Amino acid sequence: MKTTDVLLTLLLATASAKGKVNAVTLTVDEVPVAQVLQTLAALDGRNIVIGPEVDGVLSLQLTNIPWMQALQTVLSSAGLTMTSQGAVLFIHSHAWQEAKQSRLETEQEKRRQTLPLRGQSIALRYADAGELAKAGEKLLSSRGAMTVDKRTNRLLVRDDERHLSDIQTWAAEMDKPVGQVELAAHIVTMNEKSLRELGVKWTLADADSPPGRGKFTTLSSDLSVTDATSRAGFNIGRINGRLLEFELSALEQQQQLEIIASPRLLASHLQPASIKQGSEIPYQVSSGDSGATSVEFKEAVLGMEVTPTVLDDRRVRLKLRISENMPGQVLQQADGEVLAIDKQEIETQVEVKSGETLALGGIFSQKNKSARDGVPLLGDIPWLGQLFRHDGKDHERRELVVFITPRIISVQ
Repeated sequence: MKTTDVLLTLLLATASAKGKVNAVTLTVDEVPVAQVLQTLAALDGRNIVIGPEVDGVLSLQLTNIPWMQALQTVLSSAGLTMTSQGAVLFIHSHAWQEAKQSRLETEQEKRRQTLPLRGQSIALRYADAGELAKAGEKLLSSRGAMTVDKRTNRLLVRDDERHLSDIQTWAAEMDKPVGQVELAAHIVTMNEKSLRELGVKWTLADADSPPGRGKFTTLSSDLSVTDATSRAGFNIGRINGRLLEFELSALEQQQQLEIIASPRLLASHLQPASIKQGSEIPYQVSSGDSGATSVEFKEAVLGMEVTPTVLDDRRVRLKLRISENMPGQVLQQADGEVLAIDKQEIETQVEVKSGETLALGGIFSQKNKSARDGVPLLGDIPWLGQLFRHDGKDHERRELVVFITPRIISVQ
């Protein structure tokens, strides 16, 4: 049984007698969608315009629901959209709305194509024009163009007024000085006594440590030689308020340590800086069955790579990678000899104050020294010479320690 217009008229009359409705009860069966919309609009005293493309019938039963919810239910069921202009509601299909939006965009694009173009030179003080241009090209219109003047570090832009304004604002935001960090490093070998005199307190962070407080992210040890005299196991220590360079020099004069290198690096915020010290060792490589050989090189170096991040409160986060590659044993192979490289490296991230010294250690080496004291000539007599001489051995355990002191440099 289909609901007739009598039901719709009855609802309309009841609603008109009471004015604006708070709730709607409506039951229809295969009634044209446009007629249902007109009835709902009349119930609440709304002005409505229904597009000519709106067709189809609708069956529904709504009981005591808000008027707006009833309207949204009908629109959703019929695949329609609603817009409003003042006190008038416009109802159209999704396809009609999308076609209208497409026409508007096409008209806007045509108007943009007729806008006059203007050139602008944007000078940059801190940012690199070439790097900035890679991102800035995405802000141009379809007719815009951007080139780089490397000599003056400028962006040369040609576009319409609106896009030029957006690019100028963006370039001003990006052209900011980045923090710079001076990294003073000392790479030394020393014994445990010297470490104690310097006041280094080692702390080996575990997996539950807060990030950036000495937690290790990667620790690898690739010892090519089984009986290598060094051992991996990096430690982290800190030294506060000490004149490190003077103390290291004093200990070196006392022959308690050896300063291998004292590099200084200048790195920008989030930009890596690295230094290597060592040599490249040549070795022969066979070219297969032909028997031809070529010479290649392996690095045997002590290297350090640092990427600083400038934080608030004059703190610096350091992403560190330190490696030590040393010549190992010579291995005999069928086609010749191959030199093994003893490799040890660490990757870690720590946070320190500007001017605070960080100590990284844990690579140990064993030095064996033999000494003979005795009476000249008599100590060389076979068998009896043992009575006139003393043979001694000295075992010294030394540690490779890297001291790093970051200092934030103010950019004027």
